[in-house]
Amino acid sequence: MKQILRVVFVFFIIAAILLTIVSYCNQKWDTITATISLIIAIISGWIAFEVFINHAEANKPQIVLRLDFRSRYGLILLIAENLGAKPAFNIKIQWDKKLVNHKGEIISFNKYDQQFDIPVLNAKELTSVIIDTPNKFFEKHKNENLDYSGTIEFQETLKSKKKSRSPFTFSFRHYGLSPTFENEEPKTMYELQKIPKKLDNLKEVLTQIKSKIDSKPNA
Repeated sequence: MKQILRVVFVFFIIAAILLTIVSYCNQKWDTITATISLIIAIISGWIAFEVFINHAEANKPQIVLRLDFRSRYGLILLIAENLGAKPAFNIKIQWDKKLVNHKGEIISFNKYDQQFDIPVLNAKELTSVIIDTPNKFFEKHKNENLDYSGTIEFQETLKSKKKSRSPFTFSFRHYGLSPTFENEEPKTMYELQKIPKKLDNLKEVLTQIKSKIDSKPNA
């Protein structure tokens, strides 16, 4: 529809220019003035149309899939994110080539419902799923094509039967030699999570030592 309207705008501009040329040849100055005004009006209408279309597109849901090597220490995540200004409903991901996780299962954001991958993703919201560890993934897929693509299908409202579709593509190739940790924060947080367990182990050892000391008869 948008392309048809653009073609119509072009047709009217060309027709108005031709009419201006003919009027000039016939020295019809009033007609020339009118056609020039018409050309200006058509161009202004086209600009307004493009502004309206761009505004409408910006307000639509914009679902993207991307890889994340940095948020979780030692893990590759697949992120689904809505960059748009409105929520998207009943999201389906159709793969050209299936992506599998560390268990050999096809990647899915929803293990409870096979009808939709993501029931709803609000504006600026994201969700993630674990793919694998970097070392294991690149070892398992070292002789494979690491480009993935497909189509994301969703509804802009729950009541609407119209489905919007947008293509997606991402690749692991440029991560093969890339340092996955540009700062130490993920690793630091990962190591800090071990502290409570270590303290529990230390507490257990101290309790055992205390029990042994208390059980010895007094000299």
